[in-house]
Amino acid sequence: MGLAVNHNKSVVLPLLVSFSFGGSEHAIYPTAIISGNEVILVDACYPNQLELLIDAAGRAGVALSELSKVVITHHDYDHMGSLAALKRNYPQVAVVTSAAEANYVSGKQRSLRLQQAESIFSSIPDTDKPQALAFQQMLESIESVDVDVAVADGDCVDALGDVVTVETPGHMPGHISLYVKSCKTLIAGDALVVEGGQLAIANPQYTLSMEQAKESLRRLLQLDVDTVVCYHGGVFRGDWRSSVAGLVD
Repeated sequence: MGLAVNHNKSVVLPLLVSFSFGGSEHAIYPTAIISGNEVILVDACYPNQLELLIDAAGRAGVALSELSKVVITHHDYDHMGSLAALKRNYPQVAVVTSAAEANYVSGKQRSLRLQQAESIFSSIPDTDKPQALAFQQMLESIESVDVDVAVADGDCVDALGDVVTVETPGHMPGHISLYVKSCKTLIAGDALVVEGGQLAIANPQYTLSMEQAKESLRRLLQLDVDTVVCYHGGVFRGDWRSSVAGLVD
């Protein structure tokens, strides 16, 4: 792995995954956590992006062959799209989700995002329906993966007890974030995004309960945080409290 690890403090490494889609450039930030002897990945990219993920991890000095766990913050296609491929390549990896997300990730229940897309289909203009159908078909094609560990609020993901689960429903009912105590870092998933250098709530169109999302942010304000890592937008450092407080007023 090539990293000097302090066994009393976790190392948080946002992984920049860049790609082109629809004629424009995009980026997401899955995150690696080095905690003691464990390597933990948070979220697993869009479908067909395993090689991009491997490359991004390599640039950060992380070998995915050393992964012990992968935490899926929620079952959206851009967070679990390459999970099945990851698990095939590295079968030793334990898949971790919230209890509320486990049945969706494992395919025992139909995707909430798919149900949302189906529920609004009749209200979409006819000119947009082919694209909407293609989106539904893409959601239906996401491979499910068995969940090995289901966590609840306050549960530790790592053996050292440094990486703590924080339930942050709103974007989806079972959404979780992670708080890394030793370095005061919040890995927000889609509870927050960085837009224009500021924190924001993830796209309201894809947030299933805005009131729950705001209540989750109020709970996050109780944490002692120096750094926020957002899946969309990357790293935020600075006066995060003022930024988040302005979102929930």
